[in-house]
Amino acid sequence: MRYLKFWYVLLLSCLVFPVAAQESAASFPSKSITVVAPYAPGGATDTFARLIADGFRRSFGGTAIVENRPGASGMIGADVAARAPGDGYTVVIGAASLHSILPLLYEKMGKTQENLIPISQIGVNPSYVVVPASSPVNTIEELIDYVKKNPGKFPYGSAGTGTSQHVFVELFKQRAGLDMYHVPYKGSGQMVTDLMAGRVLMVIEQGPAVMAHINAGKLKALAVTTPERSKALPNVPTLGEKVLPGFEASTWFAVYAPKGVPQDIVAKLNKAVNDTLAHEETRERLLRAGTDPKGSTPEELGELEKRDAKKWAEVIKAGNIKVDG
Repeated sequence: MRYLKFWYVLLLSCLVFPVAAQESAASFPSKSITVVAPYAPGGATDTFARLIADGFRRSFGGTAIVENRPGASGMIGADVAARAPGDGYTVVIGAASLHSILPLLYEKMGKTQENLIPISQIGVNPSYVVVPASSPVNTIEELIDYVKKNPGKFPYGSAGTGTSQHVFVELFKQRAGLDMYHVPYKGSGQMVTDLMAGRVLMVIEQGPAVMAHINAGKLKALAVTTPERSKALPNVPTLGEKVLPGFEASTWFAVYAPKGVPQDIVAKLNKAVNDTLAHEETRERLLRAGTDPKGSTPEELGELEKRDAKKWAEVIKAGNIKVDG
């Protein structure tokens, strides 16, 4: 009799558990969602994380918190998210460099990336070819001519080896046939400070890090790296229209989740992100920060990631870019 009771209970559990799992998916979310920002507070990614958390609260009527986990060019935060349960209650804000460039340079990030799945793109940041206000060059053509007349003499700055600022300049160098040497910094802050002081010749940097200095007359924007001109600086020409036809290098931001999240919950998260991007106040805040709001399906984000990885793998190989460790 005892054995019959055991099998009876086991049979009931098999019938009940699938129903419970289905109810859990249907009622998602039933607790707070954590949005991991893999960079320090105050930056662009932190801003996006807070906007997405606000959107989750509007869409789901529950709570959503932002957890800043900076370090290692975003790889620490990405790893924290990748190790979280695949239940939809943890997402991470990613960037093009984190998901399409760093996995090519760091084996650990490659493994982390394998444990993350795409949810939706958030937006695109144009980057600008920027020089100090004191620079003798005033146009992108003058910059290229200036460097060609002084091969190997000038440094350019980046926010670190393998960052978007690094590989964007490498692509620019390769396409324009320039010889400059790389000075990596630990983030954009000191890099921009040294640029304004004239310690590096130029950088290619996103709008949020340099826009205030451009508007204040401390930096000069010579070109934008996107195919179309920037809404924030419409008088600045694109690299493609002036000197390098077809040039494109932009930084996209997106939402990822740990591997294993059920598809119906992925669909709910995707809808919430895209509804957030359609919210008028959110769109205005992104545009003011120099970001073009742009959502996507998970499949579209996955394809974007793969296309970018292929493109930057070629640039990294041609530039012989390597990292220590």
